[in-house]
Amino acid sequence: MLKVLTVTTVGAVLLAIVTGFLVGWSSVPARFTFALICSTIIGAAAGLILPPLAHRLSGHKPVVIWLAIAGALVAIAVPGSVVAGVVAQVLGLVEPGSFWAVQRAGFGITLVMTLSIGIGISIHERTRARLDEAREELQARELEAERARRLAVDARLASLESRLHPHFLFNAIAAISAEIREAPERAERLLGEFADLLRASLDSSGRHVVPLRDEVAVVQAYLEIEKARLGERLRAKLDVPDELDAWPIPPFALHTLVQNSVKHVAAARPAGAEIRVSARRGGEHLELGVWDDGPGIDLLTVQPGHGLDSLRARLSVLFGARATLDARACDGGGLVTMTIPGHASPKP
Repeated sequence: MLKVLTVTTVGAVLLAIVTGFLVGWSSVPARFTFALICSTIIGAAAGLILPPLAHRLSGHKPVVIWLAIAGALVAIAVPGSVVAGVVAQVLGLVEPGSFWAVQRAGFGITLVMTLSIGIGISIHERTRARLDEAREELQARELEAERARRLAVDARLASLESRLHPHFLFNAIAAISAEIREAPERAERLLGEFADLLRASLDSSGRHVVPLRDEVAVVQAYLEIEKARLGERLRAKLDVPDELDAWPIPPFALHTLVQNSVKHVAAARPAGAEIRVSARRGGEHLELGVWDDGPGIDLLTVQPGHGLDSLRARLSVLFGARATLDARACDGGGLVTMTIPGHASPKP
């Protein structure tokens, strides 16, 4: 309604100005009032008729659409001008004997302005409708792309985690089986540890992060199983402050670092290995480190499918460049450090 009133007012002003140039400025007030009545009636009728007409013709060729709009405007202008003349005569703006003379004098101007303003508004509305459609289509495409990206992220995470869990379970089973005949009671205790590990593995399914305390419990249970198998060859120490217990990290991330040291250093050498697990906060990041007294590892030479390669891929999917995995020589051994941000969500 506000749009119709604005357009009709502008049309009335233009019609009054044109009339002033043609027949003199003394009649401008009356002409303006008559033009306002005329443009209001024609504008209201056009506002009711043109939108549904344009919608019904939306599938036709542009030339058909514009001819139909022009014809509709002419069909609206003729009776609209007559009705406006009747109203103006009732209001005393037009003398009874000059009704048709006023109609003949102003009809041409009314018709031209109706076509000009009506077609102009139609062009504006069609352009805006096309822009709205393009904007909605772009938003739909962006939403679909975002949905596809998130599905791809979830699928990749599921694939990486499914490769990690069986590898860990096979190692645990091997550690327990070595104790069944020689130390049944120890094997029974280790089965309890293994049950805890299996429960943690199942509970982490579908979750991309777990609290650090849960991951530390997994590492402790794993080290108990491996210590029973390796004895004094495995010397491990954990230094994880309690205030970091709730920090979200990928499940089996710290376990992967510890397992790498156990498998490639402690189990591979007759003298075993010393392993130190530490955690500390560095600003908005958590730094997890696993040190062993072995030769260290070069992450550039890690083969695809290796536990550290899978972990690096998981960190990339979850955090992008905000998470890092580094390895370097330190204190006569090798240190692998994993840096994790505080907010765990797939990278944008």
